[in-house]
Amino acid sequence: MNTRPVKIIAIGDELLEGRTVDSNSQRIQRALGGHGVQVALIQVVPDTPSAVSAALDRTEPGDIVFVSGGLGSTPDDMTREAVAKWAGVALAEDTAVRQRLEDRWRRRGRKVGVGIGKQCQVPAGMAAVTNPVGSAPGLVGVLRERRVIMLPGVPAELAGLLPLAIDWLAGDGALPAAQPHLVRRTAQIAELALEKRCRPVQAEFPDLRWSWWLSDWGVDLRVAGADERELAAAGRRLDALLGALVYGRGPLTLPEVVQERMLKAGTTLSVAESCTAGLLGGALTAAAGSSGFFRGGLLVYADQVKEELLGVPREILQEFGAVSEETVRAMAEGCRQRVGTDYALAVSGISGPGGGTVDKPVGTTWIAVATPAQVHAGCYRFPADRYRNRLLTVASALDVMRRVLEFGDEQPPWASGDTWCRP
Repeated sequence: MNTRPVKIIAIGDELLEGRTVDSNSQRIQRALGGHGVQVALIQVVPDTPSAVSAALDRTEPGDIVFVSGGLGSTPDDMTREAVAKWAGVALAEDTAVRQRLEDRWRRRGRKVGVGIGKQCQVPAGMAAVTNPVGSAPGLVGVLRERRVIMLPGVPAELAGLLPLAIDWLAGDGALPAAQPHLVRRTAQIAELALEKRCRPVQAEFPDLRWSWWLSDWGVDLRVAGADERELAAAGRRLDALLGALVYGRGPLTLPEVVQERMLKAGTTLSVAESCTAGLLGGALTAAAGSSGFFRGGLLVYADQVKEELLGVPREILQEFGAVSEETVRAMAEGCRQRVGTDYALAVSGISGPGGGTVDKPVGTTWIAVATPAQVHAGCYRFPADRYRNRLLTVASALDVMRRVLEFGDEQPPWASGDTWCRP
């Protein structure tokens, strides 16, 4: 079948002003990539009917058009109205949508809000798709000879609705069948380093399509091709080549992988955070079910707090400093003992932009994991700004924990190929 052009319209002043990153277009691109489809055009437009109409005018009959944002209940949520006006169709209330939304509000013990009426409006020629995460339904249908998919701008809601939208397109014959592919999700290796490491396998399988992209936890690798045996062979070669760098082969994020392993083992975890100031604990508790393994943590930003709450000896802090192997080891073991967990992670670093020295430049970070048997500690040199250095710290600490759970605590949880660690 001929692939129809796909175009994305992302709506929101916050996207144009830099207050929010357009992660939704990336999600849509990845979902379509599973069908071997590339997006032909992405437009980011403000929250005005004229801008939405102009963006739709830049599409053509036969196109598949994704529209994200502006489906909420506030006055600036005008996507339904703008699309209906552009298409020359009426808006009408969908009683089934109203019933679902009212039931949702009542289940939460809340009074049904006035704004619910906006979210019940459906342009003629479109159908509502129940939102599995939030309230605003998605909308799919054919308008002016284009297949139009309207999705909420809230990333979690769009992610929940996107598979249903893709199924609708595939069922309507608008997308090629999903292509065989494999995914390897990696942590603690930079994108260029991963690409370079994979070159021998890429050369061995030139007919496969390779792509890499950054995630919150590392770099994901996707390999696609029509020959499933060839894909399987490439997968075996990649597994042998990448080893411990791979934390997953499916949709689970790194925190979810850690959670799954800890729940299966029946073990518990706590954290002691200095430079990340709560980001590590937040990542570990983002998924439902985290209370089954995560006991709590301590934010110990100041040296005095490290001493008082974790029992880090004053002599260690004075002689070696807060960012040191000796301190982070004491933090991890002190946390494990005080919170009463099987394992504890500890992080202490210089995220920047100031605070660095010749011996400890900005980006220097120590990560330790205390296990029932021993404490492992490794030194990292992260190369980015404060925001990115803290994210890399969280991802690396989570992956350290994942490796201990996967390979045991007899050996240090660092591997050949780790980009930033200097154990």
